[in-house]
Amino acid sequence: MTRVLSTLLGLAVLASTNLWGVLAIFDDEINSVDWQLSNIGKYECIVPVSIENSNDQLLVLSTLGDKSLLSWIDSTNGQLLDRLPLDFLATDATTSNRNELVLQKEGEVNVVIDPLNGLGNQDSDAAFDYQTYSSCRPDLSLVQSANGKLKVLDNDKQHVVYLQDLPENYSGVTYFKRCEDGSFDIITSTSAGEYQFSKVDNFEVTQSWARDESLTNIKAFAFLSAKDPLSSKIFAKISQEEFMSIPEAYTYRLSQNVQRLKNFIVERNFSVGNIVKDILLGEDDEATLLQKDINFGFLKYLIVATEEGRIVNLDARTGRKLWSFETQLKDISRIEATNSETEILIVAESGDLWHLDISAIEKAPFVLKKSHLPANRHAEPFENGEYIYLGLEDGSKTVFKIHKPRPNEEFYLLDHNETHLSASLYKDYAVENTWKIELDEGEKIIAFAKRDQSPVVSVGNILGNRTVLYKYLYPHLAAYVTGETSTETMTIRIIDTVTGELVHSVVHKDLVDLSSPINLVLGEHWCIYTYFSRAPVPEQKIAVIELYESLTPNERLSNTSSEIDALSNVLKPQVIQKAYIYPEIIKNLALTKTKFGITIRSVALELESGQITYLPKFILNARRAEEALMTADDKREFLNSPYVSAIPISDFTILTHHKHVLSGPSSELVSVATNLESTSIVCSLGHDIFCTRVSPSSQFDKLKPSFQKGQLISTVIGLLLVCFFIRPMVDTKKLKTKWFVKG
Repeated sequence: MTRVLSTLLGLAVLASTNLWGVLAIFDDEINSVDWQLSNIGKYECIVPVSIENSNDQLLVLSTLGDKSLLSWIDSTNGQLLDRLPLDFLATDATTSNRNELVLQKEGEVNVVIDPLNGLGNQDSDAAFDYQTYSSCRPDLSLVQSANGKLKVLDNDKQHVVYLQDLPENYSGVTYFKRCEDGSFDIITSTSAGEYQFSKVDNFEVTQSWARDESLTNIKAFAFLSAKDPLSSKIFAKISQEEFMSIPEAYTYRLSQNVQRLKNFIVERNFSVGNIVKDILLGEDDEATLLQKDINFGFLKYLIVATEEGRIVNLDARTGRKLWSFETQLKDISRIEATNSETEILIVAESGDLWHLDISAIEKAPFVLKKSHLPANRHAEPFENGEYIYLGLEDGSKTVFKIHKPRPNEEFYLLDHNETHLSASLYKDYAVENTWKIELDEGEKIIAFAKRDQSPVVSVGNILGNRTVLYKYLYPHLAAYVTGETSTETMTIRIIDTVTGELVHSVVHKDLVDLSSPINLVLGEHWCIYTYFSRAPVPEQKIAVIELYESLTPNERLSNTSSEIDALSNVLKPQVIQKAYIYPEIIKNLALTKTKFGITIRSVALELESGQITYLPKFILNARRAEEALMTADDKREFLNSPYVSAIPISDFTILTHHKHVLSGPSSELVSVATNLESTSIVCSLGHDIFCTRVSPSSQFDKLKPSFQKGQLISTVIGLLLVCFFIRPMVDTKKLKTKWFVKG
């Protein structure tokens, strides 16, 4: 009877664990962990897609770098429909009587485009005529602005048919179209980059929308972490316990936990059903989700500076604008958080230095102090913003001290431009030049990277036979790429930043296209760079250089008991390198960063196609060999695979999904760590702004919201009940076994 009862109980437990079915699913997190601000830029010209009155699309001509951009906008709601980068700079545009878009280039050369699909029409004989309706200089003879009001007159200019208040920072009317029935469309603009559309029919506004283009072309940025509002309360409670005896502290903490339990029960109206429901099936409310984002480090603030001098604070989770602040500085080069991230420094090339208080991070800041530095070509804050290194226009260097300096401080500073590299030592409140590298005539620096200072979790690579290949972890390294146009060659050099000594160099003579993007990153013991070459065939290449203390396994040459003196370092690395072919042109590179550096390091790639993807570092392995040359130990090595010259693009690593990011010519690809070791935030900042979260090693330290919490708890309870009923049976069986009693 007991055996039958336990069997039925076990079946009941299995049934209870499946009450809610299998809820674990693999969900696509698109639009939940990533966001994009798709910008058009300054509206140089606006023309209708069709000259028909029923037209519901507008074509906007703007600037993208030194070329033009065509954008299609839904005139009913302002939604951006599509964008087309052009390979030339258009100076004017108009719509012909045959509904063709005619663009004028320099030299009065006309380009005809079908405005419905963006395809060129070389056979068209349409000419550019400034009398044709709607050019980049709209007819504003019926529009007047005065005394804070915008007026639209009738055809006889006798009566006002429309009147509206001018927006703040009003700069002009960008678009005006009047139809035969008396209705008209008008777009006003502000100096801050905001555009307001209104469609007026029978003296009433029937459609209106606004677009904010102020976040186009980011010039500087800074990431700030959110402060945990509970941390101050926890710190206060811990501080109280410091003055208590052990029994008093234990009693105090127990009372606090009992009070939290009471609050939990009271919030659920003493209902057992509500308590069980919230424990097993309850979903997190907004406050709980916000606290999780703070704890996980997902809630970060992205503070950016635009080319018009506006400072904007964005929620890095969603792109929501929290506040904006006008500085009127057109040449901001750097934003740096300082004073425990309660202040930010705004540095401009003209020498202006602003201190803004952002202690209330989600509220508009205020100016603490304004200073003026020498005009500079390069500014780099260091030591958490306590100092600012300035490279001046005349080639001299100086260090500006924000606060009172501490004595006996020494800092090595590195500077470079297109023709030279130089290093300095800041000591005793003075800058002393230490070394300088001048490039040959015709050679210039194209890319530069300092060694990434993320935590190092292992000193060597474990091989398949359990031996170790020790990494060259010398911290004072930098790498730069130089190009020579006459010979179409490219050279990569890795140097010691303290002495300027050359550590390793590689020369590429395969007809390198120096006009294409060339990128470089320097990791813990490896260097990755990309370039486009035309020999033997045109192709994008990505190469890796790895530095080791010795290529003999288990041979370590560095001394683990003492720190190497940079000025007397005689240990030189041994090098392995490998090159791969990539199917698309790579525009930018960035290393994914995590809090402790345990997650597999990856390289984020921004492609010219508008996509952002990533490659795990083990794919870009310089020690990969062809399968026929691999030994049994090589095949047993963790994450080692045979060498294949071409690296395909995996659909599973596309971070932008179906989105298309227009980065612009001076965009930056950046990565910041979160509090979760598995997760890194990757952002592209340029013409568009795109941010997402990436987990190269999967989210091993975070449970999904769909995790079967209730099912797990019920399973544990069921197993405990089964053990409770089975335990007497086991004890009886053991007793009978000892007395040799057959049961």
